[in-house]
Amino acid sequence: MNVTVCPGCLKVGGTGFCRNCRQNIFHGKKVDHVLPFSRPDYNRVKIEQAGRISISGVQSKHSLKLSGNRLELTDRGGQYILKPIPQGSFENLEYMPANEHSTMQLAGQIFSIPTAECAVVFFNDDNGPAFLSKRFDVLPDEARLQQEDFAQIARMSGETHGNNYKYDTSYEEIALLMKQYVSAYQIEVEKFFNLILFNYLIHNGDAHLKNFSLYNNAAQHNTYLLTPAYDLLNTRLHLPNPAELDKTLYARIIYAGSVYNSDRESNEAAMALSLFKDDYQTESFKRNGFYARDDFFEFGIKTGIPENRVNRFLDNIVAHKNEMGELLQRSFLSEGLTKQYLEMISDRMKALSYSFAL
Repeated sequence: MNVTVCPGCLKVGGTGFCRNCRQNIFHGKKVDHVLPFSRPDYNRVKIEQAGRISISGVQSKHSLKLSGNRLELTDRGGQYILKPIPQGSFENLEYMPANEHSTMQLAGQIFSIPTAECAVVFFNDDNGPAFLSKRFDVLPDEARLQQEDFAQIARMSGETHGNNYKYDTSYEEIALLMKQYVSAYQIEVEKFFNLILFNYLIHNGDAHLKNFSLYNNAAQHNTYLLTPAYDLLNTRLHLPNPAELDKTLYARIIYAGSVYNSDRESNEAAMALSLFKDDYQTESFKRNGFYARDDFFEFGIKTGIPENRVNRFLDNIVAHKNEMGELLQRSFLSEGLTKQYLEMISDRMKALSYSFAL
């Protein structure tokens, strides 16, 4: 598979990974963007090792390790996670790896959000692309960082809280847990706030409890910090066209926590979790039915971020439409999906610029 941009950072030029991506993703080794195995090889290994893979999630995933200059499938000692094109009844699944990759690049390159190093790679039988993510919890000496997601921290599971446990909380409650366990809370909560803003901007309806984590930074006297962001993508790109949905009273489509309610055309508030605990709503939301600048401003204040800092984050999240467009146009998304993605971003920028209070 020939490419004209770096499959890691999407820099134009060359036919593979640029020097910086080789260093950041593969410890400087010259790894090919074409995998040394096919999609049938991947499927066979998944079947053979069924029941021994502990990585959770809806999408098919498998561990890889770096052996010399080659990425190899493994069931132990994994350094990378590979996610091929998933199977299912949702839309545009062949572009899900490109969606996740370009969204991660938007977060890291444009909004300076710490993210897991990642790339798009290709099976050697031309059987589609796959998303590759470097594990940030695996150190160069193969030691592993102690890491817990917020479902674990909140002590919530399917057994204790039901099948919907990942979504039965709010972002405000995650911030309260951070305040309890993170000594550098004032710094880390700003990172969290910026990430919540970004998820709303790019229509990520899968930002649930298990997609935020803390890790134990032993180098700083066992302090807990937010991990780099992971599992970022525009979930709305994979929902059926709302115009084609059955318009019955409770007709809805649910995909990875992102809900479209056909009876509420203005369901722009759809996020995996509510912003606020205890069903609190701002006056803006009560009047308009979607999250806008007032909602995120109040959320920032409630989590203890100074007012001037909240406004700075809110101003910044709507200030980079052109840069986002340029990056998406270099991505592995189709021209049509790139256009849709940009239109969705534009809609959310309007919402994040609107203030009912002013």
